Amino acid sequence: MKKQSRQRKRGARASRTQKAIKLRARSVKPAKQSLREDLEKTLSLITAHPGIRPSEINRRLKREESDSLRNTLINRGLIRKEKDGSAMRYYPV
Repeated sequence: MKKQSRQRKRGARASRTQKAIKLRARSVKPAKQSLREDLEKTLSLITAHPGIRPSEINRRLKREESDSLRNTLINRGLIRKEKDGSAMRYYPV
């Protein structure tokens, strides 16, 4: 009797694990696609609002920080940053 209950538990546990793996695989976007979308959103935001500050970019994108996105766009030559007193402002190129 105990052997049957153990087998059932193992089978149920295995099927739950496989189901969880499948759900995660479906819900997670590929990293490159997600990065590309975030870069496009950031670039369109800076293009629509020249001179925007980093805090405003973060607020509009609902992110805690966007340093890596902004630096990637600068390195690709799509935006530029200028210091305005103590603030940094971002402009499209």
